[in-house]
Amino acid sequence: MTQQLKIGIVGLGLIGGSIEKRLALKSEQYELLCVSRSQGKEYSLEDLASTDIVFLCGEQSTIPGQLEEIAQIISKSGQEGSVDASERAFAKTIITDCASTKELISSRAHELGLENFIPGHPMAGTEKQGYEASFPELFEGAKWILANRNDKLEQVIAELGAQLVLLDPETHDRAVAVTSHLPLVLSIALANLSNSYSPSQSTRGPGYASMTRLAGGNAKLGREMISLNRANIKDSWQVFKDEVDALLNIYGEELEAEIAMTASQ
Repeated sequence: MTQQLKIGIVGLGLIGGSIEKRLALKSEQYELLCVSRSQGKEYSLEDLASTDIVFLCGEQSTIPGQLEEIAQIISKSGQEGSVDASERAFAKTIITDCASTKELISSRAHELGLENFIPGHPMAGTEKQGYEASFPELFEGAKWILANRNDKLEQVIAELGAQLVLLDPETHDRAVAVTSHLPLVLSIALANLSNSYSPSQSTRGPGYASMTRLAGGNAKLGREMISLNRANIKDSWQVFKDEVDALLNIYGEELEAEIAMTASQ
């Protein structure tokens, strides 16, 4: 019989709640300890010290502080008599996060000496937020990015229905600027542009709706993503703008040539 894994989940919003709801379906395989004030869970970070895996699923701005608290718990446990390093708090725990940027959090974990921290990012979500919006199938078929491999963590990711992708933090942040964060900025900008030009509001169709879907998402989460990955987003925007200008020039020249050819016939 496979040994039951003890899983800690910190934050029961859309991501953490979906992890909890999926793993709760396999209660014989996973014991869940959840930390969430909004959902009335009484566990604390200190209660997770002997878990196999801890998922930090809260807002990105809260995760560095949680890592600092974990480091303090580890330090405190090491001061309690002659405790062997292998028996200290979190000594056998893989700690991972679910934030959409990785460099800042990874650097903080390294500064704190948390060698068992593995940066992670599930590429899944909806425009909705909170525990009520979470559901067990959220990660089905989605990519789950990790900076390092770990058998236990990969087992849980597979259980969630996600597909593992390995990326270092720097490459990850540059990549999601292109595929996630720049699209968010463009979506917000397009919505603002349409709102500022009233005639366009009567011509909105499916294309506009799909292009501005991200603008209607979690505003606080969006601001955090844009702020924390701003430099990479700006770099991606410059390349994107050059691509748009090139396409406009190419298509314009081709159309002009076609019109000229048609007129001469």
